[in-house]
Amino acid sequence: MIPQEGKAADAILAFFYGLLRFLPSEWASNIGSAGYRLNAKLALKQAMANAKANLRFHKPEATEAELDAMVMEFYDGVGRVAAEFAVMHRFWDEGRFTVTGLEPFQAAYRTRPILALCVHTGNWETFSPVFQKAGIKLNSIIQPPANAFERFIVRLVRETFDVTVIEPDIRGVRTAIRILRDNSVVSMFPDEARNGVSHGPLFGRKPHDKGNLAIAARLARMTGASIQIGHCRRIGTCHFALAFEPQFEMPAREAEDILADVAFLNDRIEPIVSANIPRWYFLDDSLVPIEP
Repeated sequence: MIPQEGKAADAILAFFYGLLRFLPSEWASNIGSAGYRLNAKLALKQAMANAKANLRFHKPEATEAELDAMVMEFYDGVGRVAAEFAVMHRFWDEGRFTVTGLEPFQAAYRTRPILALCVHTGNWETFSPVFQKAGIKLNSIIQPPANAFERFIVRLVRETFDVTVIEPDIRGVRTAIRILRDNSVVSMFPDEARNGVSHGPLFGRKPHDKGNLAIAARLARMTGASIQIGHCRRIGTCHFALAFEPQFEMPAREAEDILADVAFLNDRIEPIVSANIPRWYFLDDSLVPIEP
């Protein structure tokens, strides 16, 4: 059995991270894919079953064989993202990015507050080098990984691309408000899972105020920030198409209605995630209802 946590798991991760840094980017990505797919088959039976059940919800027309193939596509993507932390610093120079919609974002930068909502599709970490090359300083609200070694790697990579990490707590929210009011950019992930339960997108569930969609809506309302949605699609093994949608603002309302605001933002991100569902990071998390 492959260790999933503890010192043995950390040692395995550290060994492979050190190895991957010396390999060509395609090789590193392929090793991540193979390792995660093998680990899923050996040690993540329940998670695989959860992913398949969610795919059956999203793709009711799919055959059992097609669902099984999409589960493996899911673990292929998760493994590649994990391995690509080790080689992402090369991606720009290797010409691995195709970017659309960035010019209006650059033009608006520093003229007004911008809340960037980037979803977990393709390799969402690739936004960091693209923002850096575009001259856009990224301040990102991020929940640190629970695993100590993973926290170290994530922090190291984000520091490489000059990303300022904002903790998702009260102090962090105050920091985000200050940055936005200074006509800068704060990014966060509107799609998320907490304790094994997907909080966003809603996927037919009632809106709730328990997650990042609600936080994003409140930040935008409090600061007048425009909202910039970004998403990534993996092309082949290790190339990426990043798209920035046209910016928009929260709609005018006669009275505060956080649940309506959550539904409004959900309608912007859910179609993007649904179109990339086998490559969505939270595919194996539960879709049980969340009470508002």
